Amino acid sequence: MKKPEREYPDIEFLETDTETIESNMIALYEELVNKELVKQGKREKYKVYPASPERLFIAWCAAIIVQQRVLINETAKKNVPRYAKGEYLDSLAELFKDIERLPATPAVAKFRCYISAAQNQSVIVPQGTRITFDGEITFETTEELEIKAGETYGEVNGKCQTAGIVGNDLAPGQVKEIVDVYDYYLKAENVTKTEGGAGEEDDASYYERMRESMESFSTAGPINGYIYHTKTVSTAIADVAATSPEAGVVDIRVLLQGGEQPTQAVLEEIEAALNASDVRPLTDIVTVSMPEEDPFEIDLTYYINRNSQASTSIIERDTRAAVEEYIQWQTGKMGRDINPSYLIQLIMAAGVKRVEVRKPTFKVVEETHVARIVRNTMTVLNGGVENA
Repeated sequence: MKKPEREYPDIEFLETDTETIESNMIALYEELVNKELVKQGKREKYKVYPASPERLFIAWCAAIIVQQRVLINETAKKNVPRYAKGEYLDSLAELFKDIERLPATPAVAKFRCYISAAQNQSVIVPQGTRITFDGEITFETTEELEIKAGETYGEVNGKCQTAGIVGNDLAPGQVKEIVDVYDYYLKAENVTKTEGGAGEEDDASYYERMRESMESFSTAGPINGYIYHTKTVSTAIADVAATSPEAGVVDIRVLLQGGEQPTQAVLEEIEAALNASDVRPLTDIVTVSMPEEDPFEIDLTYYINRNSQASTSIIERDTRAAVEEYIQWQTGKMGRDINPSYLIQLIMAAGVKRVEVRKPTFKVVEETHVARIVRNTMTVLNGGVENA
């Protein structure tokens, strides 16, 4: 069972409320003036009135003090990991095993390299052989490929030479222009979709991984230890579930950014990382796979208030956007129950009068499963206008 997340209070190192600071300054100024009047033998009480020059001067000073206090607060918060951003968060890594922010990772795919005819001896396709999509998006093989005697092709993993999302989502067969021709070359092409590319690790993911790193001081035995080591493979990994269905067996399920399922190449890379001698306990058998999918449908009708009829096109657009936002949320994390209440909440916020949601219905999603939308049956209907 997962340990519940601790909630931390918001903190302010200095008071930044303008009214409080100004009131304190007025009170102090009146006290100092009255003390001076007492010394002079005067009994009347001095007051700072709203339109007095002193009050205007104090207000001006208070505004400057508030601005400085805000800056001091922000600077102080950069020393607290959950508030730190950018290079400040990088500097705090020394508190968390000195882990580094993950760089951008390239897209990967499996490639099939063909030769013109079977040979009597093995044909070697060198590591680093380049195959391009358009001359700019180019992949290179990550290992040497041996096409054995009597065979006409072999398969090898390849990665994009440009890190980031630029190499993602190319369909099988699209990357096929050879750059480095090997012996007996006939053709080469990707046989899986290219995916797994991601930008540099963002602050939120980096901070989360910093905290998870505390579980990895020995090996990947604890749940969060396995999650931490899995996420270090690529910034494209959005969610990890680690369970133990039986003693000595660890089942790792991985989901990529945008709710995408990982390719076999990505799974193999993760499996290699988790089976490293300094990561996996000797008694653990680790399996890495994609989450099982729980399909759900969307079938709904929404109605618009007659008073909002002039804004129908805007409401329709916003309702469609709300449905897409729900789909991204629902499919973006494993173990997230299919929740029609959140769909209703988003659609109502788009400005509709009411909505009838026939599908989906609430369903519990297991920890190693992920919800998956069935788009070809999705129905989002405008039921027309109704009186308020």
